[in-house]
Amino acid sequence: MKVLVVEDDEAIGDALVSLLQDAGHEVVCVPDGKRALDALRSGGGTCLILLDIAMPVMDGLRFREEQLKDDAFARVPVIVCTADALAEQRARELGAAGWLRKPLDPEHLLEVVEKHCPPALPS
Repeated sequence: MKVLVVEDDEAIGDALVSLLQDAGHEVVCVPDGKRALDALRSGGGTCLILLDIAMPVMDGLRFREEQLKDDAFARVPVIVCTADALAEQRARELGAAGWLRKPLDPEHLLEVVEKHCPPALPS
């Protein structure tokens, strides 16, 4: 099972991928909601989505609307990761499993991820 990181900032995406892989997680990172839907549909099993809100092509709000329309992916938990001051409110509006404010605390992020996705590999 993989963690799907949906983040348009390349530096943040790369840092998240490195952190999660170092902790033993399989990770896929995409820059927008459209590619996130494609990644979900490509299979391989996703245990958690770390979702930015403000992105080009398809933002996090629209992605979540589309995700919830598909029974195969509607149950995949989403953690909203945003610098938005209204992060908690946005997460509630989206029916997300939780939220994290940027800049992200690596230890807290790993705790949240591991509640949903045990590491695939020994860390």
